[in-house]
Amino acid sequence: MAAIEAENLTRVYRVGDGEVRALDGLSLSVPEGELAAVMGPSGSGKSTLLALLGGLDTATAGRVSVHGEALETKSADELATYRRDSVGFIFQDFFLLGHLTAEENVEVPLKLAGMERPERLARARELIEQVGLGHRGGHLPNQLSGGERQRVAIARALSNRPKLVLADEPTGNLDEKTGHEIADMLVQLNAEQNIAMLLVTHNPVVADRAQRQFRLGSGKLIEETVKP
Repeated sequence: MAAIEAENLTRVYRVGDGEVRALDGLSLSVPEGELAAVMGPSGSGKSTLLALLGGLDTATAGRVSVHGEALETKSADELATYRRDSVGFIFQDFFLLGHLTAEENVEVPLKLAGMERPERLARARELIEQVGLGHRGGHLPNQLSGGERQRVAIARALSNRPKLVLADEPTGNLDEKTGHEIADMLVQLNAEQNIAMLLVTHNPVVADRAQRQFRLGSGKLIEETVKP
C-alpha cells in the first residue's frame, strides 16, 4: 500500500469572476516509509498539495488517499480527527506557542488526543531527547535558536506517532549549516521510524537528500526523479 496516492487531483479557487487552478489533474504516489521532496516555483501548487494531503483543504476533483484512507470523502469532523491522529506538520515559521516550554509545546497534540498527563510528559521528554534537546526542554521558544525551535517543531510533529509527516520549507528560515543539520535529522528519523515524509523545499541540496523528487509547474507534475 502506498503512503500517498493522488489521482487526477484538482483544486480550483474562485477569484472574482474567474478561477485559479492551483492543482490541475495532478497524479503522484509515495511508497510507505519513503522521504519525498516537492519542488517548483511559487504558484506551482506545492502548498495546495500539502494542504490537501494534510486534510486542511478538500479537492475540487480527483482522489487522494493516505495509507488507504480516502480523504475526499471525509467530513470536516473526520478530517480534524485525521489531522490530529495521522499527520505531523512541520512549518517554516515553527509556530511554537511562546508561553510554553519546549516540552510543553510537544505535549500539546498529546493533550488534544486525550493522553493522560504522566504519559504525555514521558512522551514529550522522550522526543525532546530524541531531537538532541534534552538539556533545553524547560526553555521557552524565545530562549532557543532557530535550529533548536525547528527541532522542537519536529518533536511535536512526531508526538502522536503519525502515519505521515508534511514539512513546508522546514529549512527556509535557517542558515545553511543549521538547515543541513535539520535535513540530516529528517533523513535519520525517516530511516529509523519508517515514517513517510513529504517536504516542500526550494533548496536543491535539501531536496537531494530525498529518495524521490517531484517537480511541479502550473499545478501539474512536470518531472519525477527516483534515486536508484
